[in-house]
Amino acid sequence: GGIWLLEPVGTVHGLTEVGVERGATKYVTRPEIFCNGKSVTTVQGDGLIIATPTGSTAYSVAAGGSMVHPEMSCFLITPICPHSLSFRPIIVPSTVDLEIRVISKSAWISMDGRNQHELAEGERVRISLSPFPVPTVSRLCATEDWFLGLSQCLSWNARESSTRLL
Repeated sequence: GGIWLLEPVGTVHGLTEVGVERGATKYVTRPEIFCNGKSVTTVQGDGLIIATPTGSTAYSVAAGGSMVHPEMSCFLITPICPHSLSFRPIIVPSTVDLEIRVISKSAWISMDGRNQHELAEGERVRISLSPFPVPTVSRLCATEDWFLGLSQCLSWNARESSTRLL
């Protein structure tokens, strides 16, 4: 399935990820993450990615997130260059309602890398599973296709054989 954003940008549907970033400023951004109405943590860094399994092999993996099988129903929360070595990516069930509140002066939010919108300090955005699932087509079966894609497209775990120097 996909994800959707609600307020203040209106309802926006997406497939891969929501990015909350600092934009052109040289200062860190500070989005606070809420899960089912409870504050979980505040990110201090370049931003945050909320990705679907479909988006897990894109921006999120480039920022250090996991690659997640597309049949999993979850969200990946991946920090972008956090200013804490202990803030690692996490995976939460897609049944949760996520909310991001901007604590810094501003932050920029985008859906699937498009439609950037500036959020002012104190503004919030809600993120939840879209009620409109996206059907996928598999050539073989979903798992075989996924591993084949990881190998062929991302060269997952590929390496050159070592050669003897002398």
